[in-house]
Amino acid sequence: MSGLVEFDYQSTSSLPDDYAVFSDVVSAGGHDWRVTCFPNDSDFAALYLELMSEAQNVTAVFEAAYFVDNENELMRRRIVHVFNLPIDDGEFPMWGFPRFIHQSDLALVAATSSHISIMWAVVVVDDDGSGEPVSIRSIADVPQLPWLTRKKRTIPVPPSDMADHLCRMLDSAALTDVSFVMNDGHGGQAPPMRAHRAILAARSPAFEAALCGQLLEANAHITVTDMDIDTFKAMLRFIYTDDLPTGLDDDKAIRSLLAAADKYGLDRLKLLCAKRMLDKMSVGTVPGVLDCAETYNCPELKTKCIDYVVDGENFKKVALTEGFMELLARSPSILAEVRKRLAI
Repeated sequence: MSGLVEFDYQSTSSLPDDYAVFSDVVSAGGHDWRVTCFPNDSDFAALYLELMSEAQNVTAVFEAAYFVDNENELMRRRIVHVFNLPIDDGEFPMWGFPRFIHQSDLALVAATSSHISIMWAVVVVDDDGSGEPVSIRSIADVPQLPWLTRKKRTIPVPPSDMADHLCRMLDSAALTDVSFVMNDGHGGQAPPMRAHRAILAARSPAFEAALCGQLLEANAHITVTDMDIDTFKAMLRFIYTDDLPTGLDDDKAIRSLLAAADKYGLDRLKLLCAKRMLDKMSVGTVPGVLDCAETYNCPELKTKCIDYVVDGENFKKVALTEGFMELLARSPSILAEVRKRLAI
C-alpha cells in the first residue's frame, strides 16, 4: 500500500521543530498505517512509519522517496522493522528516517516549487504462523517494492549528428556558393575548395566581413595566399564540425592552425590547438610554444607555458636552451613575466 505526505515548504519552514504533517491512514497486511513527517526537525526533515492498530511481531518494509517534478528521484530510503504492541502512554510505535532529507536540499527544490510531495509505501511481510518475527537478514533480502520502479515518460533522443551532415555537405560540395583557390604547395594551383558562405559567415567574424561586407556574385572565387592548403582544409573542416580533424599530430601543422584560428576569429579552434600543444610540451618545445602563444594572442597557453618554465627544476633546464634565450631577447614582456614569477 502506498500514499503521499504533502506540505508547503514556505508555510511550514517557520513552524516549531515538533510540528508534524500526517498522511492518510492506509491498510496493509490487515493493519492500519500512516506516515508522520517532521519538516523542521533539526537539520533534516524526518519521516516515520506508524503502526496505528494493536499487533505483535509485525514485520513491515517501509520505503519513501522524494521526486523532483514527478520524474527525477532526489532521495530514497528503505527500512525493515518489526512492530510490536503500542507503548504504555497510548502512542503508537513508529520507525523510520530521522535524517530523511537535508533542509538545504528542501530549500533548493522549494526555490522553484514550494509544494513538497513525499511518496511512501509499506508492505507487511507474511509470517509463518509461529507468532515469531519473520527472519530477514538484510534489506537486500526483501524484494523491491514495485511502486518505486518508476517508468519515466520519455523518448530516447540520439546524440546530435549535425556535424556529420554538415561535413557530408562540405565533402560533396552540394549547394555550395563560394570557392577558394590556393597554391598546391608544388608550384601549381590546387583544385578549388567549395564551401557555403552562410556557414562560413556564421562561424567566423573574418569570413562574415569578407563575404557579407560586399556584394559577391554567386559561386565567387576567392584566392587565399596567407596559409598553406593543408591548414586551410583543416580550418574549413573545423568550421563545419566544431572539432579538430583526426590525425592532426604534427607540431608545425598545429601551430599553423592556431595562427589561422587567431586570424579568422575561431576562438574554440585556437584553444583546441593550444591544448594539443600543451599536452605535448617539453623542455625542448616550450620556447616555441610560448612564442606561438605570445604571437597569436593566446593568454591561456602563455600562462600555462610560464607556469611550466618556473616550476621546480624546469627553469634551469629551459634557460639553457638556445630557443628560450632568443625568445627572451626579442620579447621583453615574457622576460618581465618570468622574472616576476621567479621574484628576481
